[in-house]
Amino acid sequence: MTSGGEDLEIRQRAANAYVVWPLAVLDLFREPPDATAWSRLHTRQAFVYGIAGTLGYLVLLALPLLLTVLIPPLAGSTTAVVVIYSLGLFADILGAVFWFVLSMRYRERALRGRLFAIPYVTPVADRLFRLER
Repeated sequence: MTSGGEDLEIRQRAANAYVVWPLAVLDLFREPPDATAWSRLHTRQAFVYGIAGTLGYLVLLALPLLLTVLIPPLAGSTTAVVVIYSLGLFADILGAVFWFVLSMRYRERALRGRLFAIPYVTPVADRLFRLER
């Protein structure tokens, strides 16, 4: 049985992995002996969430470049390139804020000790990592 302080530490570690997902990598490879099934589930889910979010954000960052490469007439116009990259910068800022707010919401839910599923992420995490009960 864990004491209240140890339980809080386990919850904080699992919850913080949603915001700083490399922390989940550390817990995956160096799983603490006092890790519960709840914390293991959140660690694995936070890891997949972080990888998916990072890949999605990289695609968002590359979108202006992809547009100018795939649509050659756009690359010929300096004004079009500036507009596309300006819109891309705006989309990058919105994407970063959205990802941060979503990560903080997942962190709060995990800090409260809740079990929850993230659409598209949880099924992938379940397939990649099997939990021993």
